[in-house]
Amino acid sequence: MKRLKNNQSGQSLIELIVSIAVITIGLFSVWFLFLVNFNAVKESEMRIVAANLAREGAEIVKNIRDSNWLRMARNLSDSGAASGLWLWDRGLADGIYTIDYRNGLLVLEDDNQAGKLFFDADGYYSSSATANSSPFSRLVTLASICCYDSDPEDLKCDDTSHFFTTNDSGCPANTIKIGINVNSRVTWTYSGQPRQLVVEDQLFNWR
Repeated sequence: MKRLKNNQSGQSLIELIVSIAVITIGLFSVWFLFLVNFNAVKESEMRIVAANLAREGAEIVKNIRDSNWLRMARNLSDSGAASGLWLWDRGLADGIYTIDYRNGLLVLEDDNQAGKLFFDADGYYSSSATANSSPFSRLVTLASICCYDSDPEDLKCDDTSHFFTTNDSGCPANTIKIGINVNSRVTWTYSGQPRQLVVEDQLFNWR
């Protein structure tokens, strides 16, 4: 009778250990699923923000092009242009830029910042350096779309006669600039892994 009682005590201890192991595994599984879900939601949020920042960069360039058209329609003069007239691509030379929606100006990229974005006093993203750094960087690259100008009176540009420039000098001689290729790239790091998102658009000198 005494031996049977010892066996029952041993079984109770084993059952307790098994129960604790099952509960522990269950808790770890729930915690692991929580972490996976949290990371997925967080990364999704950052990707949405990055997509909006990249789109904003491309839209600001488009707004500059459209504003130039309005100035041209009013026959405004531009002392910086050789012709003295406002040009459709004013302020949109080839290069790599930072950009800020509040002033709508392109600023040649500063190698020290590499397009780093900061939070301004109102909580908006800004390229002006402040103490409140954001996880994102944005660079906007502009490249001229050129077309061979063999017959300027009957200009026809197709896939075989136009090309993108790959340097900062704009369109070469015997060609004309018909558009701008806009590459708005946003980069960030999450969980130690680099991420990037690119929005690309082509703007032309016609409506």
